[in-house]
Amino acid sequence: MTTDKNAFSFTQPRLEAINPPKKGRDSYRDTKVAGLYFVITANDSKSFYFVKRIERKTRRIRIGGFPDITIDDARKEAQRFNGEIAKGENPHTTRRNKSDVPTLKELFDYWLTAHAKIHKKSWAADVSLFNKYCTALHNKQLTQLTKPDIVKWHQKLGEKHGQYQANRVYALVRSLFRVGDELGYHGTNPCAGVRMFPEKSRERFLMPDELKKFYAAVMEETPLYRDLIFMLLFTGQRKQNVCKMQWKDLDLGRGLWYVAGEELKNGAPLVVALPTNALAILNERSTASDKHTDWVFPSGSVRGAGCVSSPQVAWDRVRERSGLTDVRMHDLRRTLGSWQALGGTSLQIIGKSLGHKSMKATEIYARLTTDPVRESVEKATQEMAAHWTEPQELPENTEVIDI
Repeated sequence: MTTDKNAFSFTQPRLEAINPPKKGRDSYRDTKVAGLYFVITANDSKSFYFVKRIERKTRRIRIGGFPDITIDDARKEAQRFNGEIAKGENPHTTRRNKSDVPTLKELFDYWLTAHAKIHKKSWAADVSLFNKYCTALHNKQLTQLTKPDIVKWHQKLGEKHGQYQANRVYALVRSLFRVGDELGYHGTNPCAGVRMFPEKSRERFLMPDELKKFYAAVMEETPLYRDLIFMLLFTGQRKQNVCKMQWKDLDLGRGLWYVAGEELKNGAPLVVALPTNALAILNERSTASDKHTDWVFPSGSVRGAGCVSSPQVAWDRVRERSGLTDVRMHDLRRTLGSWQALGGTSLQIIGKSLGHKSMKATEIYARLTTDPVRESVEKATQEMAAHWTEPQELPENTEVIDI
């Protein structure tokens, strides 16, 4: 119910401070734009509505959720509805007639089912990106999205979440419109011509004098995260693969890890040759494991409880303790490759050990056995371990491998 006390000029702090009612819903009217209301329910759902008496009936049109829809955008939409009414049009009927135009969320759901889940192994990451960074666009119909909208949204993402992340999300949205015609949308792609932020290839890896700090910081972690982070370094594999490592995928006797769900472009499975340091961790975990879980790095002790989803919180603690605040988890993968290069390892063997999927490199990888790969990883990890106690300088003209 709306009273005079519930009428004021909407501001972000004022709306954020409103508490939900014990039951039902409360409505608040904006005194700046006629017909604009803010509604909050008992379960703390907050939305903007346009409410107006049209053709002898009170019409309520939902504009969108708060704070995904800003106050300025809600006012613009309410002003547009007022303009339609002034022309003798009924915005409620107009919106209903346009309801067959899919929203961006509907397009994403279609793309996910009909394309991504069939052709992309990383579709789950796309779902996470879309749900986290595209909420402001979810309920936008495809005909409503314009190039200026995308430019403004991309710029905001870059300011709030970083330019690299903004580019990844923008590329995802751009790809959705390629299948828009399959849902009856024949308009232009509003992402066309929008410039991405410039990116530079990252060349960060742990230097000799940093390894001792890193080692000491990791050793302060719990055994679970300590072992997981060292496994990232010693195998050079991607975070999601290490987190999902299962005992059934390991042949500890031969020192091999068959990475589940990963294969090279020639169809051959990705096999990782485990160095001594990695094997020591796995053997210790195997001995200590009560076998109630299939995972090497479980999220709990009950079978089926799942694996650790990400060591990010532990990683942030390691970075803070070591002072290596600019080092990312993926830099551990780059660190192994760079230390292999320091030992004179060929780029082909480095690519094999890290599971690169370049078609050109794969033709060479197919002729390699795990022996030279194991020898290379073994040498690199032993060299890194040596620097934990006695830091040394890198040789001149060291080449950094960008992965």
